[in-house]
Amino acid sequence: MIAVILASIFISGCSQSNGYSTSGQRSTSEIEPYEEYDNNTTAQNPDDNTTADVPLVINGHVLPPEPDPAINNFTLAGVDVNKNGVRDDVERKIYLEHELEIERQSLMMSARQQQKRLEADDLIENATKWEKLDKYDIGCISYIFHEHGIDLYSLSAEDYVFNTRARVEKYIKYNQALSGGVYWTPKSYKVESSCDFNVTRAIIIDDEDDE
Repeated sequence: MIAVILASIFISGCSQSNGYSTSGQRSTSEIEPYEEYDNNTTAQNPDDNTTADVPLVINGHVLPPEPDPAINNFTLAGVDVNKNGVRDDVERKIYLEHELEIERQSLMMSARQQQKRLEADDLIENATKWEKLDKYDIGCISYIFHEHGIDLYSLSAEDYVFNTRARVEKYIKYNQALSGGVYWTPKSYKVESSCDFNVTRAIIIDDEDDE
C-alpha cells in the first residue's frame, strides 16, 4: 500500500497534495470542528423523527464513527475523537478487517506507536530516538509468540497509518534518516510488560469465540 502511494507521488506531480489541488485547499478556519463522539448514542426511536447513529460495539469496544476524509486528511494527525492515540479511520480498519482480538490489540498498539511518530516534530532529527518504539512492538509480539504460540510477526499498521501523500513522505524521510544504522530488540523487551494491552484477556476472547 505504501509502495502504491509512493508511486503515485511521482506520477501526480507537485500540483496535488493529499488528493486536493493546492489552490483548492480549505483553510483550517473554514473547516467545522469534528463533533465529539458520544458513547451513549442510542438507536433511533421509531416513534419520533430524530436521527441517531447506532455505535458499533465489538467485544465491548465502541468504535468511533468514520471521519470525514476532507477533515481527517487535512492534517498529518487526522481525527481521533475518542482520544485513544489511534486515528479513527485506522481504528475502524483494524477492528473491521481483523477477526481475532489478539490481532486487533497488537495492531492498535502498533498504530499508537506509528501515530506518535507521525505527529512528532523532531521525527527526522531524532530518528534513532523514535526507532526505540519498535522495541516494544517487537518485544510484545515476540513474547506472545514464545509464550502463547501465536504468530503476529506479519501484522503491520504502517499501511493504515501512512495512507496519504504527506504521511507517506514523512514515513520515507524517517526511514532515510535511519539508513545505515543497526537496530535490534534486546531480550529484556520480549516480556509481557512491553505490551500496552491485556494479552490474557485478548486470548480469552478469541478462545470463547472459537467455542
